[in-house]
Amino acid sequence: MHRGLSVCAIVLAGLCAAAIPAHAGFTTVDISGSLNGNVAINPSLFPTGLGTGNTGTGIPFQTYAYGASKYMGSAFLAGQSSPGTSTTLTIDLTSLGITGQASFYALLNNYYGTLNADEYTVTINFSGGASESYASIGGVNTRDYNQNPSTDNTIADTTANWWTDEATQGATGYQRLDVREFSIASAYQADTVTGFQITQLDSNDPALLSGLTFSTSAPQQLAAPEPAAITLLGVGLVGLALARGRRVRPGRERRGSL
Repeated sequence: MHRGLSVCAIVLAGLCAAAIPAHAGFTTVDISGSLNGNVAINPSLFPTGLGTGNTGTGIPFQTYAYGASKYMGSAFLAGQSSPGTSTTLTIDLTSLGITGQASFYALLNNYYGTLNADEYTVTINFSGGASESYASIGGVNTRDYNQNPSTDNTIADTTANWWTDEATQGATGYQRLDVREFSIASAYQADTVTGFQITQLDSNDPALLSGLTFSTSAPQQLAAPEPAAITLLGVGLVGLALARGRRVRPGRERRGSL
């Protein structure tokens, strides 16, 4: 009996360590001056303040309330049903003196999504005039913040759920904030980061930015623990494999008004 408990304790410790990785050297960026709207569905459930999400990625972001509602705000680019009016979002980072960075992370989704579409470009500018750009492909490394059965819901290992209200909203109707991981080329890691930019390419799939963080650590290749880690935890504790049915909630494709 004691031996069995010890094995369970070891499994528990290992799962906890895997679910909350420890990383140092993060710099969160204040994006409050770029906010121009709130998400339309269940905005009160999105977090504000400094936090690491609720899915175990361990990546810190500072999010901000916006407007009279005080719900979490995002920086929307122009596009279908979006409050954004510009196809370009530029954040000046010169005054922050961000240098020696190996990676950066963005709470970054699209408002609608199209599978395999080249939706928007993320660009980082460095001192000396150099820059690095990253594509955003629907269903590859960017997806809709709302779980729509008909849109781009898959992601690669450089994107993960940072926050989700799946537990309260159901499998086909929940909302999420995704964290995207970007690797900075070694040639630029000693440079100072001077700017961050998003350029919208597809007007049907406007980007929305909710947080931005730089890191001196190498990219960790996000493998979101998400609810699966909780399932594994239950297996380690009681030795049971549980199959959880997911109910379908129709009609969640519609965004509602902003």
